[in-house]
Formats: sequence, C-alpha cells, structure tokens
Amino acid sequence: MSIKKILLIAALALVIIFLGVKVYGFWAQERDLSAQLADIQARYDKAQADNESLKQDIEYLANPVNLEKELRSRFNYKTPGETMVVIVPNQSSTGQ
Repeated sequence: MSIKKILLIAALALVIIFLGVKVYGFWAQERDLSAQLADIQARYDKAQADNESLKQDIEYLANPVNLEKELRSRFNYKTPGETMVVIVPNQSSTGQ
C-alpha cells in the first residue's frame, strides 16, 4: 500500500471516530433533555391540577353561606351574642 492510501485511511478513521464521539454526545444530551422535559411536564401537570383545585375552592367560598360554614369550622367563628359549646370526646384507656 502506498503512503497516500494509509494516510487517507487514517484520516477517514479519525473523521469517523470524531463523528462517532459527536453523535454519542448529542445522544447523551438528548437523553438528558428528555428527562428534564418529563420532569417539567410532571410539574406543569401538578400545577394545573393545583390551579383547578384552587378555582373550585374560590367558587365554593364565593357563596357567603359556604364561607361562613368554613369560618365556623376552621376558626371557631361565632356571631355576636352566640354561645359556643365545645364537646370533647371521651378518651378510652386500655392501660390499668
């Protein structure tokens, strides 16, 4: 074989190796970006579900009757002149 053919084969081998490394790098980058996209999509879907839940809560609490019911249950709200009674359940003890 002549030296020109050997140099040509060596140059082609280097080009193929270089291109292979670049293709592998692009493949690895695509894999990482796909994982990031899946994570972002999952977070977006959760945010959409949270947003829908908040819209339902706003719609529910827009009714004054429902708002008063929630205030009474969460914060022990009472109207002036109203007496509040708190009933504590009995605790059963099994130890003697």
